[in-house]
Amino acid sequence: MASDDHNQTGAKQKYHIGYKEDTLKAFELRNASTCLGYLLPTLDSLPPTFSLLDVGCGPGSITFDLARRFPQAKIIGVDLGAEAIERANANIATHAPGTNIEFRAGNILQPESCLRPDEIGGFDVVHEHTTLICIPNNIEVLRVMKTLAKQDGGIVACREGDTHSQLLWPPLPESAELQERIYQMNGLDTQTGRKLLSKALEVGFGRGQITASASILSNITYQERLLYAGSMLTMLDDQTSQYRRAAAKFGYSDEQVEVLRENMRKFIAADDAWRLLVCTEILCKLGSGKP
Repeated sequence: MASDDHNQTGAKQKYHIGYKEDTLKAFELRNASTCLGYLLPTLDSLPPTFSLLDVGCGPGSITFDLARRFPQAKIIGVDLGAEAIERANANIATHAPGTNIEFRAGNILQPESCLRPDEIGGFDVVHEHTTLICIPNNIEVLRVMKTLAKQDGGIVACREGDTHSQLLWPPLPESAELQERIYQMNGLDTQTGRKLLSKALEVGFGRGQITASASILSNITYQERLLYAGSMLTMLDDQTSQYRRAAAKFGYSDEQVEVLRENMRKFIAADDAWRLLVCTEILCKLGSGKP
């Protein structure tokens, strides 16, 4: 989700890592092949003109890839970040010419802010990728996603990271501690991934309607490590970033911030470095299975 997020009570919050250029570039590592292996066979089975809503699309790298793979499909990416949406719309002619893709700014908890009345409840697929973990009380987002899909045969698809259990080598305990504290400060749950199936059941999907799986999101190659750690370095260098403001709030000294920077530089440079994040996945089909 984006930088001017609002939860269901209307309380304003900030996206915990923001939308700086380096952050957007790091997100652009994500595409359908690397992130949607669990969903692509289902999309391949649908009529070519299916409709898909991508919730919390950010800069749209996954959304664009879906549009290129399925050029006849109606694909809409929504996000609260006006800057990210403006950038994505400007890139349509370059990244997905001749497709039926569009991006809209709006709050998914208020669907009318970005969707027409006739679109609500009319999508063949409503999808999100690591969006729930960025939102407090994120079960409400899943509940809304369920209402946006077709009630007879529509699909809600989610892939969520379990940040609490991510593996970093070489070990970066100082960086992991700050990340956990920032999530907690923003009311976010780093164990969202492991709770994803429970949340689907809680919003009313029957177990027979849900196909669950898991995979790994990784930063292993030099380029992947550079984009991930480079975005972290940018946030640590920016006194106005959420990370730096959080570090100041927690009483971090300049020396401690420098340790965090050095951690990222080591992660980029180390030939044996990698970041592995367990991701859980669910495909929920409406109108099938036990209620």
